[in-house]
Amino acid sequence: MHKQIAAACAAGVDTDVVMSDTGYRFPSLMTQRLTLVSPAEAGFDAHDAFLRIGAPRFIDAADDPDALWWSIATIIGHWHLRGYGLFALVERSTGRPVGMIGPWFPKGWPEPELSWHLTEDARGKGYASEAAEAVLDWLFREKNWSNIASFIPEDNTASIALAQRIGARPEQLVSFRLAPANNMRTWRHQPRQRLLGEPVITGRLQ
Repeated sequence: MHKQIAAACAAGVDTDVVMSDTGYRFPSLMTQRLTLVSPAEAGFDAHDAFLRIGAPRFIDAADDPDALWWSIATIIGHWHLRGYGLFALVERSTGRPVGMIGPWFPKGWPEPELSWHLTEDARGKGYASEAAEAVLDWLFREKNWSNIASFIPEDNTASIALAQRIGARPEQLVSFRLAPANNMRTWRHQPRQRLLGEPVITGRLQ
C-alpha cells in the first residue's frame, strides 16, 4: 500500500482539492507533506504499518503486542461501524507511517472526538497541525459537521498547544467511564472563516 500511496502522491495536484475514482471505499486526503488514509482500506497493510516487529509505535498500548492488536482491530472496525475514524498518517516523501489522527467515537464516549497520535520522531515537524487542519476541513466542508471536541488531560501541554494552534477553545472538564485520564478538559473545534476560502487539503485519493 505504501508504494501505491507514493505513486498516487507523485500524480497528485499541489494546490486544489481533487476527487477521483480509485476504487477506494473510504476517504483518503493529501496535504503538502502527508497522505491520510483509512487503515480499513482494503489495500492498506495495517500489519506492516503497525504490527510488524520494528513498526513505529504511537498507540498507548503499544508495549503489549496483544493489546496493540486489539487496538488496531478496533480502529479498523470503527471505520466500518461509524463510516469515519482515525486516519493513518503517511509521510509522502518516504511512504513511512508517522501517526494517526481523526474523528473517534467508540461506544462509551460522550461525543465524537478529534484524536491524534504521532510517532516520537515525527513530533516537532508540524505534522499534527497540518493533518488536523485537513481533517477538520474534511469534517466541516464535506461531512457538514458543525463542531467536534477533543478531550485533553490538563497536564498534556503539547496537545493543549496543538488545540490552540488549530483554533480550539477550552470548555468544561469532562469525565466518563472509559476516559483515559481523570483530569480531561473538552476543547471545542468549530469551523473558521479560513475554511471557507483557503483549502487545506491539497488532493484527494477518493
